[in-house]
Amino acid sequence: MNPSVDDQTRFDAERRRLRLLAYRMTGTPDDADDVVQEVWIRWQRTDRSSLDNEAAWLTTVTTRVAIDRLTSAQARRELYVGPWLPEPMPDPFVDPAEVVVSSDTLTLGFLRVLETLDPAERAVFLLHDVFAVPFAEVAATVDRNEAATRQMARRARDKVRDGRPRLTPPPAEVRELSDAFLAAILEGDVDRLTTMLTDDVIHISDGGPDHHAARRPVRGAAKVARLFVNLARREWLPTDEFHWVEVNGQPGAYVVRDGEPYLLTVLNWRDRQVAEAMAIVNPHKLRHFHDSWLAADGGRPIWTTGSGQT
Repeated sequence: MNPSVDDQTRFDAERRRLRLLAYRMTGTPDDADDVVQEVWIRWQRTDRSSLDNEAAWLTTVTTRVAIDRLTSAQARRELYVGPWLPEPMPDPFVDPAEVVVSSDTLTLGFLRVLETLDPAERAVFLLHDVFAVPFAEVAATVDRNEAATRQMARRARDKVRDGRPRLTPPPAEVRELSDAFLAAILEGDVDRLTTMLTDDVIHISDGGPDHHAARRPVRGAAKVARLFVNLARREWLPTDEFHWVEVNGQPGAYVVRDGEPYLLTVLNWRDRQVAEAMAIVNPHKLRHFHDSWLAADGGRPIWTTGSGQT
C-alpha cells in the first residue's frame, strides 16, 4: 500500500520525537532509525480511523519496538569486548533547540546510566519522567497494571539518581577547565592532573574488539591521572589534531588522526574537578558523528600533540 501525502505529513510531524525516544531507549542512532522505520511500516498498515490518539499510538508502538530491539542488543552487549558506551548523536539527528531543552537526558553519561535499567524499566522511566506520559498510558504500553508500573518507575528513578553524572560548571568555565586539563595531559604533569580529578573519579574506555582500550573501568585520581599521561606518551602522534566539540549537548574533546576519527572524550565535572571520563575509541561508533562534524565544522584544530596550542 502506497502512503498518501497526508499519511507521510502526519508521521513526519512526530518523527523527531519518536527518534529521540528510540535513541534514548537504544543508545545508538542506527538502532533508533531502525525502530522508527519499523514504526513507519506499521503505521502504513494500520487503519488510522480506528485510532483515538495517533500520537499516543505512535509512542506506544515506538516504545514496544524499542524494547524488543534493546532486549536483543543487551544480549549482544554482554559479549562486547570491554565496556560498552552509547554512541554519540550526529548534529542533524535533532534540532539544536531541543538539545538545549532536554540536554541532561541526552548526554552520554546519562545514557550510560540508563544501561543499568532493564528494557521495561528504561521505557517506564523515559516515558513518564522524560516524556511526561501519564502512568495509565505507560502501564498499557509495557503491559503492566498501574501500581506495578509506579513501583517500576520508583526503582528506575532510584538507579538513575544514584548513577547520574554530576552537574557541570557553566559552559564557559568548563571550557577553561578543559583547556587546563588537556594542557596537563600533554605536558605529562601527573601531580597537577591528579589535583584536577576527584578522589573517586572513574574512566571508562570503549574501544570495541579491534582497538586498544582499557578492558575495565579505571578508578581513583592517581590511577586515572597516570592513565591519561601514559596514553598521551604512548598512543598519541605528533600529527593528531584536537578539537572541542558539542556531544549530545555537552562539551567534548575530539581527536582526529589522518583525517579519520580516533578518540572522543567527554568529561563530567563535580565542582571544578573531573568525576567521570568517558572515551570512545571504537571507530564504528564515531563514524556518524565524524561525518556530521566534518560537514558542519571540521575546522582548524585547537591543539596538535607536536606543536601545542594552535
